[in-house]
Amino acid sequence: MINVVILNSHAFIWNLDDACKVREECRIVGSLVGCLPRAPSQNVQLGLPMQLLPEEATLMFEKGFATPVEECDIKEKPSKEQVKQYENFMIQHYEEQAEICKVERREEMVALKEKIIEGKMKKRNKMLEQRKAAGEEVDDAEFEEKIDFDVNTIRIDTIPKSSMLVQTFIDSPWPDIMKPAEWKFPQTTAEKHRYQIFKDLWEQGNYLTSGSKFGGDFLVYPGDPHLFHSFYIAVCMPYQEEFCALDLISKGRLGANVKKTVALCCVDNDCIVKYTSLQWTGMR
Repeated sequence: MINVVILNSHAFIWNLDDACKVREECRIVGSLVGCLPRAPSQNVQLGLPMQLLPEEATLMFEKGFATPVEECDIKEKPSKEQVKQYENFMIQHYEEQAEICKVERREEMVALKEKIIEGKMKKRNKMLEQRKAAGEEVDDAEFEEKIDFDVNTIRIDTIPKSSMLVQTFIDSPWPDIMKPAEWKFPQTTAEKHRYQIFKDLWEQGNYLTSGSKFGGDFLVYPGDPHLFHSFYIAVCMPYQEEFCALDLISKGRLGANVKKTVALCCVDNDCIVKYTSLQWTGMR
């Protein structure tokens, strides 16, 4: 069972294996909202946790794919076993970081090998010139001798523990501090209709993501969004709602500008989802 962590009425998946599983097996896409540990100052590529749409979370709970959980209030001191587990983790993590730093440092030296040799030759020649200026006998052939070295034989110091990066857990290492949580979506009539539309589109085999960037409620994909473009912009509307012709035209042009079909979605009085597609053909 996948644990979906509820924080301030938002649903998150912190475990990497669970995030991959819900996408591959459940057709739940979500969106990554966490910064990357080694590139925290950018927002082009994001990492865990994965935040779920309220409709995605409700669907997973209803289908039995996942269960909502939240952290218990931690009032007691960690047990000796937990302290030992933490200490062992820090030792293991330090050793892994030290090895990675050595590998990266060696790769950096391989890339800068020519510059390192050039610097060593300048330093060597400067020392020879100083000896020569001091009246010492120096063989001129030493100035022409090329310096070479094997980067694999160079001793690379291990990073001190004070320089170790601080590890933040992406998932709770102690599952026993988690407890079942209450999930309160959907509540209003609009939320219930929106979820019913999401569920109906999902049950037809589609992938769905948020459609806010295209002015809709959902983007509907025929396959994984990494492999396919979305075909439809789903716009959820109340049943038999009246709207002016200008709104209809704006929705039609909305899809035309991004080469997608706008699907007006609603739930009728018999709780059946109805769809009306809009395609802008222009004037001839």
